[in-house]
Amino acid sequence: MDLVTNETNGVAVISPAGDIDSSTAPTLQQRLDELLGKDVHNFVLDLSRVGFIDSTGLAAVVRLYKRVRIGEGDVRLAAVPPQVQEVLDLTRLSRVFEIFPTAVAAAASFGPQA
Repeated sequence: MDLVTNETNGVAVISPAGDIDSSTAPTLQQRLDELLGKDVHNFVLDLSRVGFIDSTGLAAVVRLYKRVRIGEGDVRLAAVPPQVQEVLDLTRLSRVFEIFPTAVAAAASFGPQA
């Protein structure tokens, strides 16, 4: 899995490419842990290049959400493809996460104080 990360104004935008499943979720989890270790609290997951996400991938995203919410941060999803949106809807995680059409819009939603 290719994983691009950009940090701007206290917001980390993570853009994975490929499937997020049991073989690739540990790579994503490791990167998220690194960012949390650098005291990043606001995250945008740009899912525009993700073709599939399984329960292991969802667990990594939920784990991140739980960890940052404790520290007054948040996780926003962006550019969710239809096949991933279907999984989010089935698991009702689409009710938990704010979903934006683009990563730029999601990052901007944190406001200037982020």
